[in-house]
Amino acid sequence: MPQSVDTNEILLKLADLQSLYKVMTQNLLHDYNLSASALNLIEILGEEQATLKSITEQSQLDKSTISRQMNTLVRNGLVVKTTGADKRYAYFTLSENAKSKFQKYNTAAQKTFSDILAGWTEEEKQLLSVLIGRLNRSLTNGLSGIQSL
Repeated sequence: MPQSVDTNEILLKLADLQSLYKVMTQNLLHDYNLSASALNLIEILGEEQATLKSITEQSQLDKSTISRQMNTLVRNGLVVKTTGADKRYAYFTLSENAKSKFQKYNTAAQKTFSDILAGWTEEEKQLLSVLIGRLNRSLTNGLSGIQSL
């Protein structure tokens, strides 16, 4: 008969995982002179040109926060701001520097995580992937049930 698992123990392990993952990403962000908010905005922009309004909608943050962060990215040379023919709208695109930093950050993150899992078998990695996917689906379903209350 399977041993009973305390869900509080699972929550504690998830909190530990979240903390350790945060440390790993903060170290990488520091190495590439990026902030979490800058990384988020770089991911949102991608290869697209976007207005402040569309970035605000995608980020789900308020307009003043996004405006301040985008101006910082422009000052730091990570984003290029251009004014459209209408002059009421400004358009933002990633600079080549931002694209390069983002690529290097992602490569380093993948390598760091691969190094962390170096002692794992392929079966263990596959099982972890399956279980995380299953947990994500369960959380998604659980949260949608809570939101409908």
